[in-house]
Amino acid sequence: MKQPRMSIASREQELACYLDKQPYMTELDGVTLKIAKNVFPSDFGLTSSFFGAFMLQQQPGSNALDMGCGSGYFAFLLKKIGCANVLGVDFNKDAIQGTLENRQLNPTLTPIDFLHSDLFAAVPPTLFDLIVFNFNYYPSNGTFGLNEDGGCEILERFFDQVGDYINEQTRIYIPYSEFIGAAHDPKNIGPTFGYSVTVEDTIRNHTGEHYIYKIMKTPVSAL
Repeated sequence: MKQPRMSIASREQELACYLDKQPYMTELDGVTLKIAKNVFPSDFGLTSSFFGAFMLQQQPGSNALDMGCGSGYFAFLLKKIGCANVLGVDFNKDAIQGTLENRQLNPTLTPIDFLHSDLFAAVPPTLFDLIVFNFNYYPSNGTFGLNEDGGCEILERFFDQVGDYINEQTRIYIPYSEFIGAAHDPKNIGPTFGYSVTVEDTIRNHTGEHYIYKIMKTPVSAL
């Protein structure tokens, strides 16, 4: 008998327990993190740990971007795998302030630059070799700047803007959980903006199937 799909409302209730204890300290993959108030917790749920383990196995790039960096967890992992230049970006000013503290807690994983920006609005012209985007899709009550359809809206804006910062070799990795729904699925949104989407890894738990997508610019010859 198939389990009923996990709802975002249910996940928001679980998330509330983490938000209540902020700020707090945690350690993930050898990275010491202070999860500041009003910052999405990097140790919440399966997605971050699944994605983190995957990223630790990837080849580095010269210029790497952690879009929606939150506490900076993935930015530190990008540095850990050997990326020379790493930039973490977040719309949440509390997140960026927290990353500056976390940078001091992890002196061996520097230098890393962190920038307050609404997606690419304040990102200087750069061609990135590697981009990670662990995008938020809940809560939908305005916390972390998300609206009722945060995931879909954010992904559409990301795909609309990212083209100016990549080339045909750039690897973009985005995790996704099936309970979010098809409307928020990068495999459905990416191709409409000219990107190929392939499944690189999967895992399943009580909330359903979880994926890691590799996204690349579709070559002009293939269009």
